[in-house]
Amino acid sequence: MKKSALALAVGAAFAGPAMAQDTTVQIYGKVYPQLGWYKSSGATEVGGVTSNLVPQPTAAQVNNDKSRASVDVANSYLGFRGEEKLGGSLSTIWQIEQSLEFDTGTGVWATRNSFLGLRGGFGTVKLGNMDTIYKEYGAVVGNFFGASSGNFVSSSNVLSANGLGVEGAGGKFDDTGFHIRAPNSIQYQTPEFGRFQAGVQYSPDEAKGDPTRPGLDTNLWSFGLKYEAGPIYASVQHERHNDWFDASTQIEEAGGAATSNTESRDRATRFSGSYAVTKQHKISADFAIMEWKESGGVAGDFANLKKRSFAVGWQAEWGGPWKSEITYVRNNKGTCAVQGGGDCSTDGLEGHLISAGVGYSFSKRTTLYGLASKLTSGKSAIYDQAANFDPNRGEDTTAFAIGVVHSF
Repeated sequence: MKKSALALAVGAAFAGPAMAQDTTVQIYGKVYPQLGWYKSSGATEVGGVTSNLVPQPTAAQVNNDKSRASVDVANSYLGFRGEEKLGGSLSTIWQIEQSLEFDTGTGVWATRNSFLGLRGGFGTVKLGNMDTIYKEYGAVVGNFFGASSGNFVSSSNVLSANGLGVEGAGGKFDDTGFHIRAPNSIQYQTPEFGRFQAGVQYSPDEAKGDPTRPGLDTNLWSFGLKYEAGPIYASVQHERHNDWFDASTQIEEAGGAATSNTESRDRATRFSGSYAVTKQHKISADFAIMEWKESGGVAGDFANLKKRSFAVGWQAEWGGPWKSEITYVRNNKGTCAVQGGGDCSTDGLEGHLISAGVGYSFSKRTTLYGLASKLTSGKSAIYDQAANFDPNRGEDTTAFAIGVVHSF
């Protein structure tokens, strides 16, 4: 059943006769189960870490994972969304979306983009749990037939991370990168103007002032501007995280004593673009400049880490049902500083990922695919390739999978 027909049928079922013409409800989703094989090598030995920003591995952390098989469903999801016309150009819009973990029989409601908002001539305002503007407008490399989200071929695993292998300390976010979904957010996007559109998003700290978290204000700002016309897509995004990383309580800085009396200001700017060379071939690229910065610590504490990363990709359709894609992502080792100007090394914090895939489309909604990737981490780095993979420091991973993706 087509989405338009399904939306009409569901809308008629849920809405009264007087509202049926003004209200629509749609059920949609995407499922992509796959059988994968994973193996790793090159875990850093005790004493082998070359950056003084991260600890040396223990004896228990130098083992490589043996080859294993896994049945995964990546970021398969089910969603419900709708719209009610309120008169003129004004509408109420809503969406409730959740991951489908049908390989394990678990899952939680509204784990993905979920919101209520208003849309009109002024643009769109939404409140809820949503991808940031930085994420929504960027990271154009690596679609992989619609199966890349949450998969081991996703460019964000390397493009938007710092490689330190530590989590945020603010108690609100689950990582320290810049490819996230922000809860408790308000987002505004302008109407299109001359092929351009802009957006801004704010996520406040709802626990600000809690006496158990003195001085913390873990808020987020995300901005973006995009242009789309014919074969060209281009965007620029900027994001700021305040009191999020708090590195001095977690990582082993260059000889400094850990302290919690610090403030962090992390930021990233990314340029993204794609160009359809022909109807069958498209090239894409991302370039990001990131900085994790901290103040208020004592001499020797972490001060900042600056990194640059890029990704390039090529998508191709070969006539008939066959298609392919290849991507390359690299995150450099960066530069760092500590409070008081002591020695600071980022040696071994680099990483790169190369991925390739081939797909066979049975229809516009169903594609059989094969994926392969190789992730290489520096001796001091941890880049996490997949949700069910927990690499040790310096560990390189190789992954293969065959699966099917179906959208409805």
